[in-house]
Amino acid sequence: MARRSKRLVTQFFTRDRLAFTAMHRVGHVSSDHLHSCGLADRRIQNLVRDGLVEKIAYKRQGKSVYCFKLSKLGRETAARLWALSYAYHAQSPIHDLAIAEKYFSLSEESRKSWKTETLIRKEFEDRISDMRKEGNEVEAKLYQDMLKENLLSMPDGLYINSAGNEVGVEIITNSYGIEEMRSKETFVSMIGCQYETIRV
Repeated sequence: MARRSKRLVTQFFTRDRLAFTAMHRVGHVSSDHLHSCGLADRRIQNLVRDGLVEKIAYKRQGKSVYCFKLSKLGRETAARLWALSYAYHAQSPIHDLAIAEKYFSLSEESRKSWKTETLIRKEFEDRISDMRKEGNEVEAKLYQDMLKENLLSMPDGLYINSAGNEVGVEIITNSYGIEEMRSKETFVSMIGCQYETIRV
């Protein structure tokens, strides 16, 4: 029976929390993003070897490059150590790296306020549930039906800017249809936040 190799990362620090939080919120990140959290290349390699982070190859402008995302074990570790829940569902590296660029361009305060698409949906579903409890069945059913029929869709992320306003962020790829874009616009106008789209 093969002996299980010893973990290379046995302690976690603030820099790890910042890196795990970023990957939790945006999916894929670049090595530059991880460096800006304070991780050295050796630390990144050890996180990959321990199975906490996955190194993902993808093509950009005809060249093969790498980015990183949390593994299942990494997400579980982030939940256990830092109570991170409702992780962003990683999509394509090109899409997620555009979100990461936006996320890392924000102030530390705005980053702390960042909500993932998953969390935004959960909070909205909780709001529908509250409407029902308050006797607003008609309104609750309307929103529930809109969600079911994809007439409402959450943005990739949401943060509070320096002026105290909520801003929805959406990365638009070539695969986006008009209906999908409209469903996101409907949601952000309904909750009354600003909306920023970034095309990749």
